[in-house]
Amino acid sequence: MLDKNLILQHIQEPEKITMLRHILDLPEIASRNYRATDSDFLDPYEQRLVESVCHHFPDVEANFFPEGERERKIVVFSPPYFDSEEAIVAFKLKINDEVNHRDVLGSILSLGIERNKIGDIVIEDDVYMFVKREIANFIAVSLTKVKRQPVKIEPVSLEDVPFPEEPWIKNTAVVQSMRLDSVIRAVTHLSRDDVRGRIAKGLVKVNFKEIKKAHEEIQPGDLLSVRGFGRIAIFDDMATTKKGKVRFTYGILEQ
Repeated sequence: MLDKNLILQHIQEPEKITMLRHILDLPEIASRNYRATDSDFLDPYEQRLVESVCHHFPDVEANFFPEGERERKIVVFSPPYFDSEEAIVAFKLKINDEVNHRDVLGSILSLGIERNKIGDIVIEDDVYMFVKREIANFIAVSLTKVKRQPVKIEPVSLEDVPFPEEPWIKNTAVVQSMRLDSVIRAVTHLSRDDVRGRIAKGLVKVNFKEIKKAHEEIQPGDLLSVRGFGRIAIFDDMATTKKGKVRFTYGILEQ
């Protein structure tokens, strides 16, 4: 039996260690019982952590679903050449009124469903979402309203869920350096103490990883999230001003 403590020694966050300990049971079960096993939905940082330990299990294959450029995915462990049953169900929701991601997610969570059972929620002309198969029937029967509006819900194939363009509102800012606290202050206009307080409390993530160091260097392509403010994308166009400061372009995700 593999030493989990040894495998996970490079992970620092206690809650991620707990999550990975559970996931490390899945490939062993798949190999021993010759059947597919699957995780709950993982954010991109959690997916990277899982990928970092998969090489310890050469007897099983690890694949992430849904395929394509999706944010939240599950990992399925299965013996080679094993045709496993799909562990995800996609739904289309028809709602007369305009709703946003928060409206839909809030209505689902109000049913007592855990967040990690829900994948991406896509808002187009209709609303689409991915859920774990184990709760699909419950969702189909119980999700009757969103934002007090009646909902018509129907299953669709995973391939029918669109890949929307994220509506970033672009702007520019100038900072002394690309430190995490400086970038957040420039974008949110929060006070220095407020920004540092949020970072210290674990309310700030960079590329989905919780960061508690105010001096963390931010790079082009990074995705920041600040609890209570939303997501901030740092774009590639970055330049140094004549006074030696940094001018960068960012986007705030439109709600």
